Amino acid sequence: MNINATFAGEVIFINFIVIMYLTLKFAKGKTHNLPLVGFYTFLLSCLFFPASWFYCWYWSRKHKTVENEL
Repeated sequence: MNINATFAGEVIFINFIVIMYLTLKFAKGKTHNLPLVGFYTFLLSCLFFPASWFYCWYWSRKHKTVENEL
């Protein structure tokens, strides 16, 4: 199996899509600034994608702390 730049790019892109979806799903209702969570996920996925796995895990384990603001 040849591993080249195209294959590596495809793996990183698929990882980005999956981790972005999961992180935003887990963070919804637990943060006031969901776009910032998405931006951090984007940066972690592009710069060092295993770090985005831990960031996703962090949001999956975090308890709901955001209260409704009226």
